[in-house]
Amino acid sequence: MKHNMRNWHTWASVALGIPLLLVGLTTFFIAHEKSLGTKDIEIPLGMAALEALEIRSAGQVGNEQWIGTKQGVFRLDGVRAVPVDTSPGDEIRDMAQAGNAVVLAGKKGLWRIENGHSTQVYKGDCWQVMHQPGQGFTAACKNAGLLVSPDASQWTTRAVEFPAEALQAAASGMTLSKLIMDMHTGKLFFGKEYEWIWIDLLGLACVGLGLTGLVMWMRSRRQRAQMG
Repeated sequence: MKHNMRNWHTWASVALGIPLLLVGLTTFFIAHEKSLGTKDIEIPLGMAALEALEIRSAGQVGNEQWIGTKQGVFRLDGVRAVPVDTSPGDEIRDMAQAGNAVVLAGKKGLWRIENGHSTQVYKGDCWQVMHQPGQGFTAACKNAGLLVSPDASQWTTRAVEFPAEALQAAASGMTLSKLIMDMHTGKLFFGKEYEWIWIDLLGLACVGLGLTGLVMWMRSRRQRAQMG
């Protein structure tokens, strides 16, 4: 019985060592996805992926109706979605038109399409863009807040002052679920900017446990083989 229990323990350690190793290695890629550029590396998944296009936005451009997806912009021709030639390969979440210019808000930034040319005019995670006649464009982007531009070429940050009540409500909006999540990701200890330190520490621990477990198992097998 004792020998059987030891065998179960050994094989369970080996089985868990491989997942721990994978979790540890993938943790580093998740924490440093921006610097490593993993989001820009495409992996072919076959025809099944072609059916997974999600529509994220829609807008009227001239006499055409455009839709934004995770793979760029398409114009509708009846029920057919025809790719826009100048569309960037970005997740387009919103769009606005002024004259001949169309501005797209995407996960990688803001894009300006005019006269058959597409230009990235801002790099960053953006959610929404709108045009007001006589006032130019306004965009809402992550980390930057509100951005404004008269012609969507050069963008500047627009200052926004929130009332104290709103700031206090945001500060007091902590729930048990959010607290647990912040502890899990390390945001509670290092903040959003440096939570990668916590993630790297956990990744190193997982990789270390996985590797040492596999090494110990291989040594024990080698020793038993020599004794036999």
